[in-house]
Amino acid sequence: MTIAIRDAIESDVDGIAKVHVQGWRESYKDFMTPEALAGLSVEERKTMWQGALAQADPRTKLLVAVACGGEIVGFACGGPIRNEGAGLLATEAELFAIYLLDKAKRQGIGRRLMAGVFDHLAAQGLGSVGLWTLKENLPARRFYEALGGQVGPEQVFDIRGQQLTEIAYRFEPIPTDTARGFSPSPTPG
Repeated sequence: MTIAIRDAIESDVDGIAKVHVQGWRESYKDFMTPEALAGLSVEERKTMWQGALAQADPRTKLLVAVACGGEIVGFACGGPIRNEGAGLLATEAELFAIYLLDKAKRQGIGRRLMAGVFDHLAAQGLGSVGLWTLKENLPARRFYEALGGQVGPEQVFDIRGQQLTEIAYRFEPIPTDTARGFSPSPTPG
């Protein structure tokens, strides 16, 4: 599968929203209740991402992974730390989201998405980046650790009546495309 990584544009909103919801359903099916996953809404995510693109902060980067037929199979978004959770992450920047469809995993796409976001954050003069992932999401945790992420604090949150624990990962300094094998440029897969 040949995948291009590029900046998101407004017409990508439907694809991003679909990946966001399907990514949750595929990645979290083993540790979230079916009710919580069924309650996820593509329309809610579409509204969220429309707002993000309409009021884009130039310090924030939203990238999409696009298959040769035009299907969005993944995305990543990061920027300066948001107010909530800033004390726990203790970083200057945050990877807000990274999601891939199952069929796009284990092909280097996640690494390329992160590289693009991390390069952008480093170019903004930010020195550290953090992210939250579900504690039970062992494949994601192994991925972040393989890229040099350091385990941080935990926090509990509620999603549709289910209590989940997420764990922080910190990258300091922010790895760039010349570090840790990052390669954001498109490559055949």
